[in-house]
Amino acid sequence: MGLFYNIKRAIVTWFSDIRVYKFGLILWGSSYYELKGWHVRKVLELIQPGDIFLRKYDHYLGSILIKGFWSHSAVYIGDNSVLHMLAGGITSEDILTFLRADHIMILRARDRVMATRICERAKKLAENYIEYDYDFNSKDTKKLYCTEFVDVCADNLISACTNRKILIPDDFLRCSALEKIWTDVG
Repeated sequence: MGLFYNIKRAIVTWFSDIRVYKFGLILWGSSYYELKGWHVRKVLELIQPGDIFLRKYDHYLGSILIKGFWSHSAVYIGDNSVLHMLAGGITSEDILTFLRADHIMILRARDRVMATRICERAKKLAENYIEYDYDFNSKDTKKLYCTEFVDVCADNLISACTNRKILIPDDFLRCSALEKIWTDVG
């Protein structure tokens, strides 16, 4: 391969990593996710209703600003559906869409009765419109942020395990009532 070919390859590769969005926003860099098909198949094989997901994207500002490794949490409710809190409220999302991420961890309540309660509470909360809590006030459950939503579904497990004012997804790892089922990370 000659010099001209190598220059052409470098230019095409560089242009392939440019993403153009509405309103003229331009970003550069690869846009693939670290989770691959075999990861997704493994998750689908393992998950059960009431499982808690922790998720992270490597190159999103939100992942950088949230303390700890994990930046988002959600509840698997069965039938290939995940419930989680986003800016627009509690959102039901197909599991395949939810798993478009860089890293995932599955946590499960050691007590199956608790897992059932987690699932049922998540469904019940989703029946109502609940605003996203931009104050991140864990004492007021009229509004919820993602970690707080999952904590409320899980009997306030992490609130009891930590004295933090703002709960973060990594706090779930400190709770002995939950066991790690699977993760793609170390």
